[in-house]
Amino acid sequence: MTEMRVRDIMSTQVYAVTPGEPLSRARNLMLRHKISRLLVLMHDEPVGMLTKADITCRLNQAEPQWRRRPIDQIPVQLVMTKSLIGIYPDATLSQACELLLENDIGGLVVRDEDLQGIITKWDMIMHISKHPADIRACDVMSDFIAVVHQQHSVGHVIHTMDTEDVDRVVVIEYGGKPIGMITNSNLAFGCASDPRGRDKKFLEVPVVAEDIMSTPLITIPEDGFVTDAARTMVDELINSIIVIDAESDVIGILDQESILRGIIMLGE
Repeated sequence: MTEMRVRDIMSTQVYAVTPGEPLSRARNLMLRHKISRLLVLMHDEPVGMLTKADITCRLNQAEPQWRRRPIDQIPVQLVMTKSLIGIYPDATLSQACELLLENDIGGLVVRDEDLQGIITKWDMIMHISKHPADIRACDVMSDFIAVVHQQHSVGHVIHTMDTEDVDRVVVIEYGGKPIGMITNSNLAFGCASDPRGRDKKFLEVPVVAEDIMSTPLITIPEDGFVTDAARTMVDELINSIIVIDAESDVIGILDQESILRGIIMLGE
């Protein structure tokens, strides 16, 4: 594990858009290829990154008229993150994880003299899912969980995520039982098409949290192995798992950052 390098697990197939392309095409690329970020290229040079979180934050702008603007009229350059952080192909996975955590980002551009690829938190999760490691969920989990009620408005959900600086919240029902989770993906793409499957030109805002939450809520015991959790994330295409104790009470969350902390522990 400690000898693995960025070049060994990075993605060499990079999906990209240009700054002037419409947000609708970027969204469709993410949906089609089941990815959460796109590199933004101008004349084959990286100039930015576009993520699901970028789209969610932009749609939460105060001006309702802007939110109702057709997404095929919004250029990528208005939404993308312009600051890029790079890493060399020969860097260790621990070094990559530290950069991702220190800068609170989801992906690094891999380049030597030229663009080599991209390495993301998801690449790390897929890697550790294939390599047994003696690290338990309770060793790396976060014990802070942001919570919203199933009847809270989506505006409240977005406000909670922004205020608490999280990219997901657990949804509870009356009585406090957790029943689902809302992530940036739910907010950015949960209502991109109508029930009849026709693509909409507007990203409409649903009424309440339960309309867009993901269910069922997947859990792992606190003494469960991180490798098993990562494998579940890959199989279910999710970015986090709720951690429960022996009484099935929620005590934490195992997310992408948790997996990165586990990889750093293995490299020490």
